[in-house]
Amino acid sequence: MTSLPFVQSVALAVVCTSAVAIAQSSTPQNLPYKAVHNPEFISASTATFMNADDRVIGVMSGKAAKAYPAGILAQHGLVEDDSPSGPIAITW
Repeated sequence: MTSLPFVQSVALAVVCTSAVAIAQSSTPQNLPYKAVHNPEFISASTATFMNADDRVIGVMSGKAAKAYPAGILAQHGLVEDDSPSGPIAITW
């Protein structure tokens, strides 16, 4: 006689193995992101589309400071930019 917990364990193992096989065999999908290269910056007073509580990723190198709005990063996934220290990549 087979015990019920053993049967449940075998069934669970079959389901998990099948799920892993399906996940590994599926082709990766291209993300809808389009990276931004060398973005143009505007002054904070000109950025009327921003609210005071909007999140940004800030980068400061020497006296140069830049803010990358999280809302824009969420749409693009990657920004490649230059800093006084060299090239940088910003992701969200």
